[in-house]
Amino acid sequence: MMRILVVGNSPLPEENTKSRPAAGLRTKQFISALEDFGKSELLQVKIAMPECYEPGEERGENVISKDDPALMSKIQAIHDKFRPDVIVSVNSFPSYIVAGLKSEAPIWADLNGWMMAEAEAQANKLGSNDLLGHYREMEERVIRRADKISTVSLAQKYAVLGELAMMGRLNKENFGYRFVTAIPNGTEWFPGEKGEERMTAVPKVGFRLLWVGGYNTWVDEETLFAAVEGAMAKNADIYYISTGGEIEGLDDSTYARFRAKVAKSEFKERFIFLGWIETAQIPSLYLSVDAGINVDLLCVETETGARNRINEMMKFGLPVITTLGSEIASEVGRAGAGLTVTSGDISGLTAAILEMAVDQKDYGQKGARYIEEKCNYRVLTQPLVEWLGSAAPAPDRDVKVDFGARGKLKTAKRYLKQSGWKKFLKKLYQKFRLR
Repeated sequence: MMRILVVGNSPLPEENTKSRPAAGLRTKQFISALEDFGKSELLQVKIAMPECYEPGEERGENVISKDDPALMSKIQAIHDKFRPDVIVSVNSFPSYIVAGLKSEAPIWADLNGWMMAEAEAQANKLGSNDLLGHYREMEERVIRRADKISTVSLAQKYAVLGELAMMGRLNKENFGYRFVTAIPNGTEWFPGEKGEERMTAVPKVGFRLLWVGGYNTWVDEETLFAAVEGAMAKNADIYYISTGGEIEGLDDSTYARFRAKVAKSEFKERFIFLGWIETAQIPSLYLSVDAGINVDLLCVETETGARNRINEMMKFGLPVITTLGSEIASEVGRAGAGLTVTSGDISGLTAAILEMAVDQKDYGQKGARYIEEKCNYRVLTQPLVEWLGSAAPAPDRDVKVDFGARGKLKTAKRYLKQSGWKKFLKKLYQKFRLR
């Protein structure tokens, strides 16, 4: 029987916590696949995101706070006692921790979003490059150690392949090896989500447009505000309903800037901010609104990342308005699940809001069908299940490619042997001139 150690994040979506983070949704997606995998003993370890819990709230067995200074040693002790045959790490930070374990087990590392693209977006909002080195260190450790990698998009897959190449892991041993697999975010129905109670804090009339979740570094708050305010000026029935807010420890400026703009608007009474709401309230929220909105900056993170808010909106049958850039945004258009607009196009986004306010058509039904058929956990995690059937270290385990002086000397010797002294000296002269 295969012993599988999975290290992910909590809270999971079935927990009733202050917020439902993307990392917990992703962990649930992988755990569901692992639980369905037969002939195995599964041990779950979850790295808790403390900002999602109330102080002193019970978190369960083998749940360790991200802020615990003994996090690494505790997971190493769990690993040593369990002696896994395979390790599956879900999300970037757990993958960083797992990549530092002393273990011979093959590791599947899930990079839920490209850390370096997220770092760029954060640097833009902070006006500083100070944290780039921190993210690079995390990404590099995972890339150097992992035996198999999953990404959240096809675009991120090719970004990671580029990183593998720069670290010498696209080599003769790994030729033909399917090192990186794209597994998009999925979603399913969780316990208690199919309720019928509506949220009293949301107006009972009008066109209610929903923003759900955090205002992260890749959110285009200027376009979002200008378009919503412009639509409100032309249609007095439009309300903007917002949950979420700043992202603790990552971005506390985007949400603040958006709120500051709203405070000066003549329509500020029609912007309703609910803050972070408990997981148990989410079904009531979706039942109380008419459409959802997502507005991104066109940046590398948008092009390589995912948007769980869009998946969840479609699951609940909510028509979607979104700017283009991410893969899931394009899927909204292809599935007929809503309206898509070019990033940064204020007038186009205003027009889309006004159009949706008049007629939501069958966008919601088409979106729900898309999620049910193409974004369920079992379909999307099939590559992981297939790998588990013959899990093994990457072919280049323990192979080191030398890009330093010794590696360059070997290259020169090989070229000399293949080409002779005349061509070798000519090439050497050419390289000297090109410096």
